[in-house]
Amino acid sequence: MAATHYSPLPEQIEDPVTYQEAAALFARTGHDAPVSTLRRWAKEDRLETVKSGRTVYVSWSDLLEAHAKRMAVKLRASSNWP
Repeated sequence: MAATHYSPLPEQIEDPVTYQEAAALFARTGHDAPVSTLRRWAKEDRLETVKSGRTVYVSWSDLLEAHAKRMAVKLRASSNWP
């Protein structure tokens, strides 16, 4: 009898990460983004999330775009913008 394997990663999202994983990845780049901030970005930008058990997954690419959008606004508002 064959055993079926349940994959914990959602298939609906191409590059799934948890909020904790995403926060760790942002920290490695020098652009810290706490989990609460990432959740807020996902809510504000209506990013697709998938819940598997108690774990919520979101697209890493979507979070990067949300981050880039916010950093561009921040840069334009600073005095360093040409």
